[in-house]
Amino acid sequence: MYCVFSPIDGGAAKRWQDRVEGSVSEGVALARHTSYRVGGPAKYLIVPATVDDVCTSFTSGEDTWVIGGGSNVLVADAGLDGVVLKICRTLAHISAHDGEVVVGAGRLLPSLVQSCLEMGLAGMEWAAGIPGTVGGAVCTNAGAFGSAMWDRVEYVALVGADGSRLQLGSGDVEAGYRGARFPVPRPFAVTEVALRLVPSDGGRVRDLTEEYKARRADSQPVGEASAGCVFKNPPEGSPAGELIDKAGLKGRARGAASVSTKHANFIINGGGASAADIYGLIEEVREAVREKFGVTLELEIQLLGDFSNA
Repeated sequence: MYCVFSPIDGGAAKRWQDRVEGSVSEGVALARHTSYRVGGPAKYLIVPATVDDVCTSFTSGEDTWVIGGGSNVLVADAGLDGVVLKICRTLAHISAHDGEVVVGAGRLLPSLVQSCLEMGLAGMEWAAGIPGTVGGAVCTNAGAFGSAMWDRVEYVALVGADGSRLQLGSGDVEAGYRGARFPVPRPFAVTEVALRLVPSDGGRVRDLTEEYKARRADSQPVGEASAGCVFKNPPEGSPAGELIDKAGLKGRARGAASVSTKHANFIINGGGASAADIYGLIEEVREAVREKFGVTLELEIQLLGDFSNA
């Protein structure tokens, strides 16, 4: 989700493939790797198989972006002229001992929740149905129903922009509402997370997990192409979705992008939308809320690429 600028070397892809165990692809449409189903090509897409691959990718001499499941990003139609490092199922190990769960950053949150259920460990039920990865949830301090990721984090392992490996404890990171400030320069990639959970009756964990999934399905456009909530809730006053609704913006459309009629803080791709359509609608919504309520909504999703001409 972050970018660093450095020289481009057109012969890099072949050299990388010789140096990493994971896959290296050229010109891959990022629409295939984001929940919005939009986004132009990545010059190179690297899916690391090991942490060593991540280290190698950061020392490649290319502009570098890091994504997980692509569930809270909007990638520009022009794509990204550099390396996109995708931390996904190839880094998704999990183990547990005495209530501590160590999990690879590429593991999907629903899979983590299911594993915790099977192990009889409570504390992650709130994440049921959230389509992101563990690493993405740590970087954004994802949360729901009064809980958040950093409530449970003991430490994170990451690779820095220079390819070095680091480990940070919960006291080293300033976690807040839908964000976390790491004491290291960006870009970086979280590779592993340790969570402190509590033993619980498996039936209770299952019931709470199903309850949260049902509540999410009742209130959100589950199954639609979206990136989740577009805006953070303001620190005071009404939530973002309520402000957007009161501004009369439910159903507002731009191209094939529209404000969800089920939850106004979701903008959905109804099929065939461009990133420019979605971005333009985001700006329309933000301006309308600012004019009506004097509140400037802050983005919760991450913008990747150039939107200056969108």
